[in-house]
Amino acid sequence: MQQWEFMTPESPVAPDINMNPYGVASARPEPGELQAWQLMWGNREGVWPLSGTIEVTIPNRPEPNDYKDIWVQITWAKQVSLSMPFVKDLDSGITGQLVQTIPLGPTGLPWPSDQWFHSTYLIHLPFNPPVETVKIDGTIMVDELVIDTICVPEPASAGLLALVGLLAMRRRK
Repeated sequence: MQQWEFMTPESPVAPDINMNPYGVASARPEPGELQAWQLMWGNREGVWPLSGTIEVTIPNRPEPNDYKDIWVQITWAKQVSLSMPFVKDLDSGITGQLVQTIPLGPTGLPWPSDQWFHSTYLIHLPFNPPVETVKIDGTIMVDELVIDTICVPEPASAGLLALVGLLAMRRRK
Protein backbone atom coordinates (compact mmCIF):
# COMPACT_ATOMS: atom_id res chain seq x y z
CA MET A 1 0.00 0.00 0.00
CA GLN A 2 1.21 3.47 -0.89
CA GLN A 3 -0.45 6.80 -0.04
CA TRP A 4 0.31 10.30 -1.31
CA GLU A 5 -1.00 13.54 0.23
CA PHE A 6 0.98 15.80 -2.18
CA MET A 7 1.97 18.37 0.44
CA THR A 8 4.87 19.66 -1.70
CA PRO A 9 5.28 20.37 -5.43
CA GLU A 10 7.99 17.70 -5.78
CA SER A 11 7.90 15.46 -8.84
CA PRO A 12 8.70 12.61 -8.67
CA VAL A 13 7.57 12.15 -5.09
CA ALA A 14 7.83 9.19 -2.71
CA PRO A 15 4.64 8.20 -0.88
CA ASP A 16 3.80 9.69 2.51
CA ILE A 17 2.97 6.16 3.66
CA ASN A 18 4.75 3.19 2.08
CA MET A 19 3.94 -0.34 3.22
CA ASN A 20 5.57 -2.12 0.27
CA PRO A 21 8.20 -4.71 1.30
CA TYR A 22 9.60 -4.74 -2.26
CA GLY A 23 10.66 -1.08 -2.42
CA VAL A 24 9.42 2.48 -2.48
CA ALA A 25 6.92 3.57 -5.11
CA SER A 26 7.30 6.85 -6.95
CA ALA A 27 4.59 9.20 -8.28
CA ARG A 28 5.34 11.62 -11.10
CA PRO A 29 2.62 14.30 -11.33
CA GLU A 30 2.72 16.26 -14.59
CA PRO A 31 0.06 18.97 -14.63
CA GLY A 32 -1.38 20.27 -17.85
CA GLU A 33 -0.28 23.33 -19.75
CA LEU A 34 -0.28 26.51 -17.65
CA GLN A 35 -1.13 24.51 -14.51
CA ALA A 36 0.91 23.95 -11.36
CA TRP A 37 0.65 22.33 -7.93
CA GLN A 38 -1.58 24.28 -5.51
CA LEU A 39 -0.76 24.64 -1.81
CA MET A 40 -4.48 25.34 -1.13
CA TRP A 41 -7.36 24.63 -3.48
CA GLY A 42 -11.02 23.93 -2.70
CA ASN A 43 -10.48 23.79 1.09
CA ARG A 44 -7.74 21.13 0.69
CA GLU A 45 -3.96 21.28 1.04
CA GLY A 46 -1.64 19.94 -1.64
CA VAL A 47 -3.62 19.58 -4.88
CA TRP A 48 -2.40 18.69 -8.37
CA PRO A 49 -4.38 19.94 -11.39
CA LEU A 50 -4.40 17.22 -14.04
CA SER A 51 -5.13 18.00 -17.56
CA GLY A 52 -1.84 16.13 -17.60
CA THR A 53 -1.13 12.86 -15.75
CA ILE A 54 0.19 11.17 -12.65
CA GLU A 55 2.32 8.11 -13.35
CA VAL A 56 3.06 5.85 -10.40
CA THR A 57 5.78 3.19 -10.53
CA ILE A 58 5.35 0.43 -7.93
CA PRO A 59 7.96 -2.27 -7.23
CA ASN A 60 6.52 -5.76 -6.94
CA ARG A 61 7.40 -9.22 -5.67
CA PRO A 62 9.59 -11.04 -8.21
CA GLU A 63 7.90 -14.46 -7.87
CA PRO A 64 5.32 -15.42 -10.51
CA ASN A 65 1.68 -15.31 -9.42
CA ASP A 66 -1.60 -16.13 -11.11
CA TYR A 67 -2.88 -12.59 -11.01
CA LYS A 68 -2.63 -9.24 -9.33
CA ASP A 69 -5.31 -6.78 -8.23
CA ILE A 70 -4.39 -3.10 -8.09
CA TRP A 71 -6.83 -0.95 -6.10
CA VAL A 72 -6.58 2.76 -6.84
CA GLN A 73 -8.34 5.32 -4.63
CA ILE A 74 -8.43 8.98 -5.67
CA THR A 75 -9.80 12.04 -3.88
CA TRP A 76 -10.59 14.50 -6.66
CA ALA A 77 -12.71 17.38 -7.99
CA LYS A 78 -13.76 18.31 -11.55
CA GLN A 79 -12.05 20.96 -13.65
CA VAL A 80 -14.69 20.75 -16.40
CA SER A 81 -18.27 19.48 -16.27
CA LEU A 82 -17.84 15.88 -17.56
CA SER A 83 -14.46 15.20 -15.92
CA MET A 84 -13.72 11.82 -14.36
CA PRO A 85 -10.41 10.15 -13.51
CA PHE A 86 -9.13 7.65 -16.05
CA VAL A 87 -6.96 4.89 -14.54
CA LYS A 88 -4.92 2.21 -16.32
CA ASP A 89 -1.85 0.00 -16.05
CA LEU A 90 0.55 1.44 -18.61
CA ASP A 91 2.59 -1.70 -19.18
CA SER A 92 -0.38 -3.95 -20.03
CA GLY A 93 -2.81 -1.29 -21.25
CA ILE A 94 -5.52 -2.70 -18.93
CA THR A 95 -8.00 -0.02 -17.87
CA GLY A 96 -9.15 0.29 -14.27
CA GLN A 97 -12.83 -0.43 -13.67
CA LEU A 98 -14.71 2.11 -11.56
CA VAL A 99 -15.94 0.33 -8.43
CA GLN A 100 -17.42 3.22 -6.46
CA THR A 101 -17.59 7.02 -6.31
CA ILE A 102 -18.66 8.79 -3.13
CA PRO A 103 -19.30 12.55 -2.90
CA LEU A 104 -17.27 13.93 0.01
CA GLY A 105 -18.53 17.47 0.32
CA PRO A 106 -18.23 20.94 -1.13
CA THR A 107 -15.03 22.47 -2.43
CA GLY A 108 -16.28 25.99 -1.75
CA LEU A 109 -15.77 26.79 -5.44
CA PRO A 110 -18.36 27.27 -8.20
CA TRP A 111 -19.56 24.46 -10.48
CA PRO A 112 -18.09 22.27 -11.98
CA SER A 113 -15.58 22.19 -9.11
CA ASP A 114 -18.22 22.41 -6.39
CA GLN A 115 -17.80 18.85 -5.03
CA TRP A 116 -14.96 16.60 -3.85
CA PHE A 117 -15.26 12.90 -4.72
CA HIS A 118 -13.57 9.71 -3.55
CA SER A 119 -13.39 7.11 -6.34
CA THR A 120 -12.12 3.53 -6.19
CA TYR A 121 -10.88 1.69 -9.28
CA LEU A 122 -9.78 -1.93 -9.75
CA ILE A 123 -7.15 -3.03 -12.27
CA HIS A 124 -7.10 -6.83 -12.56
CA LEU A 125 -3.89 -8.15 -14.15
CA PRO A 126 -3.89 -11.83 -15.25
CA PHE A 127 -0.17 -12.00 -14.36
CA ASN A 128 2.26 -10.53 -11.82
CA PRO A 129 4.78 -8.08 -13.31
CA PRO A 130 7.99 -7.20 -11.42
CA VAL A 131 6.91 -3.52 -11.53
CA GLU A 132 3.62 -1.91 -12.41
CA THR A 133 3.11 1.59 -13.74
CA VAL A 134 -0.31 3.06 -12.98
CA LYS A 135 -1.37 6.10 -14.99
CA ILE A 136 -4.09 8.50 -13.83
CA ASP A 137 -5.36 11.26 -16.04
CA GLY A 138 -8.43 13.36 -16.65
CA THR A 139 -9.23 17.02 -16.32
CA ILE A 140 -9.42 16.81 -12.53
CA MET A 141 -7.87 18.21 -9.34
CA VAL A 142 -6.18 15.44 -7.28
CA ASP A 143 -5.90 15.83 -3.51
CA GLU A 144 -4.95 12.31 -2.39
CA LEU A 145 -3.95 9.02 -4.00
CA VAL A 146 -3.81 5.55 -2.44
CA ILE A 147 -2.71 2.45 -4.37
CA ASP A 148 -2.99 -1.01 -2.82
CA THR A 149 -1.63 -4.02 -4.71
CA ILE A 150 -2.62 -7.59 -3.91
CA CYS A 151 -0.57 -10.46 -5.35
CA VAL A 152 -2.35 -13.79 -5.49
CA PRO A 153 0.09 -16.73 -5.37
CA GLU A 154 0.11 -19.33 -8.12
CA PRO A 155 -1.66 -22.58 -7.16
CA ALA A 156 1.59 -24.57 -6.87
CA SER A 157 2.97 -22.08 -4.32
CA ALA A 158 -0.30 -21.98 -2.40
CA GLY A 159 -0.41 -25.79 -2.33
CA LEU A 160 3.17 -25.98 -1.12
CA LEU A 161 2.43 -23.49 1.68
CA ALA A 162 -0.62 -25.51 2.72
CA LEU A 163 1.44 -28.73 2.76
CA VAL A 164 4.14 -27.11 4.92
CA GLY A 165 1.44 -25.89 7.31
CA LEU A 166 -0.10 -29.37 7.57
CA LEU A 167 3.29 -30.99 8.18
CA ALA A 168 4.07 -28.45 10.89
CA MET A 169 0.72 -29.14 12.60
CA ARG A 170 1.27 -32.89 12.36
CA ARG A 171 4.75 -32.58 13.82
CA ARG A 172 3.36 -30.62 16.78
CA LYS A 173 0.89 -33.42 17.62
